[in-house]
Amino acid sequence: MKQINLKTIIGSIMIALALQATNAQPVAKIGYFMDNAPYKHLLNPALVPVRGYFSYPALGSMDFDLQSNLGLKTFLFPAANAGDPLLTFMHEDVTAEQFLSQLSPENYFKLNQRMSLFSFGFYSGTSFWTFEIASRINAGLNIPYDFFAFMKQGMSNEAGNYYEINDLSVSAGLLAETALGASFLITDNIRVGVKGKLLVGGARVVAGIDQMTIDMKPDKWTVTTNGLVNLYGAGFNFTTDENDAVDGFDFTTPNMAGMGFALDLGASWTPIKNVTVSAGIIDLGKISWNKTFNSVARSQGTVEFSGMDGISLGETEEGGESEDPFAEMQDNLLKMTQFKVVDESNNFAESLVPTINAGVEAGVLNNRISVGLLYTNRMIPNNSISEITGMVNLKPFSGFNLSASYSLLNGVAETFGVGMGLNLGIANIFVACDYVPTMYTPQYIPLSKATTHLQVGLTVGLGKMKAKK
Repeated sequence: MKQINLKTIIGSIMIALALQATNAQPVAKIGYFMDNAPYKHLLNPALVPVRGYFSYPALGSMDFDLQSNLGLKTFLFPAANAGDPLLTFMHEDVTAEQFLSQLSPENYFKLNQRMSLFSFGFYSGTSFWTFEIASRINAGLNIPYDFFAFMKQGMSNEAGNYYEINDLSVSAGLLAETALGASFLITDNIRVGVKGKLLVGGARVVAGIDQMTIDMKPDKWTVTTNGLVNLYGAGFNFTTDENDAVDGFDFTTPNMAGMGFALDLGASWTPIKNVTVSAGIIDLGKISWNKTFNSVARSQGTVEFSGMDGISLGETEEGGESEDPFAEMQDNLLKMTQFKVVDESNNFAESLVPTINAGVEAGVLNNRISVGLLYTNRMIPNNSISEITGMVNLKPFSGFNLSASYSLLNGVAETFGVGMGLNLGIANIFVACDYVPTMYTPQYIPLSKATTHLQVGLTVGLGKMKAKK
């Protein structure tokens, strides 16, 4: 049986998912109440830092955001003898119950990476102006429970097994963003902010199987699929094999494949000294993709496999464990799906995911110490994510901030974060992590669920706000 190979496409997306990062907070939320967080205006355009700033090219702010209900310990298990290497979930000594009991009906990874390529912010009297050019990479992976059950159990019953795999999908997108923002003091204690963002789409791909049924019998497998690969990208084209099945893509000269606009709005109010209430909404907008750069491939129909040639379900010919069970899963999936190019193309308008941030901060000891409470809601359709975060901020002097946070994610998951801002004039260093992993292997590899947001920034400090006359 000839293998139908889509590895170039799906493998490339998987690499993007692993190395880089669906819409999320553009920067670490622990900087929301920090005076020395230059990019806090990305969470609420009304917020302003103590000083203006000018970023070092491509070093101003680098963000990596990962959200998942899976972790490394979901796939690795201790060996029977202490000191032996860890076992992967496909090893014969790991039972199906051990592995599958850790999974949810829908298992996901959502990764986002944002890089500030060039930016600055400066005060003009009491107004604060910002300009930025940045890149955004958004990606997601959804794996249903039955897919893992199929890979782990295979045909565990002599009479056969039946699996129904729905909503298996991978998506990725690349955007460039140019933003201009301003924050104005309209009264002595009220500040408002607004920011406009021009979005340029580089590429967008969604590869998914809406439905796949696998009917496993002793003499044959019957696989019925309904899947789609939808690619928007100037300079991208599918390549096919001798059977007209998609086996990769060509990449030529890149170009703009989409364009859009987004708006951020915010306000802050100081009713009494050292007490501030603020709220903002970011990413109100959409991006439109041009059908001229749209390529579509579909997998639809039924395929029968007699003898199951070449499908090993994660084991070697000797009966041991496959060297790379994840690659094995990918290979086997591709053998059972045959995507063919179809003559379809459409314009597509994709809405961004707006995020609401609302907080209150109160300071004591001449505002050297403050406590804050921040509510965040990422308004993902049918799956909004809400967080409540408590923060303690230490401000021993104007050039140094230290913050710690404790968060409840959707009212269940608990996590803490840390952040530091150090302004040395020629170098304003900002380091923050919203979700600090708490469980590690002896090699310091995180074992807890793969959810974290790391931000590192380096800017040059500029002038402070001038007192209002």
